[in-house]
Amino acid sequence: MTEGIKGDISEEIIFSLISYSGDARSYLFEAFNYIKEDNHEEANRVMEEAEKSLMNAHNIQTTLIQQEAGGSPVKVNILMAHAQDHLMSTILARDLVKNMIDMQKEINELKIKIDRI
Repeated sequence: MTEGIKGDISEEIIFSLISYSGDARSYLFEAFNYIKEDNHEEANRVMEEAEKSLMNAHNIQTTLIQQEAGGSPVKVNILMAHAQDHLMSTILARDLVKNMIDMQKEINELKIKIDRI
């Protein structure tokens, strides 16, 4: 999708970046909700979907960076800056949600122990 980009970045590429990032973020919080319900199987499945979407977004970003590094600069507009913001905040959300999932697993285990007392 991003091969041969010169000059302006197309809105299609920018919106793909935003879309993949948004999908990933939605999957991340869906996975956390599944863990709160102690549904590990669905949480893992949805986390895999989040990673796939993030990888797609990251691949677009990497292609653009490689093009720039290869001497073919691209013009960055406010929409592209917005897309990058989406991607970076989703990557941060992934890291935080992974930790939150680990904490929620511990909480779920403690609840079971308390119920046995």
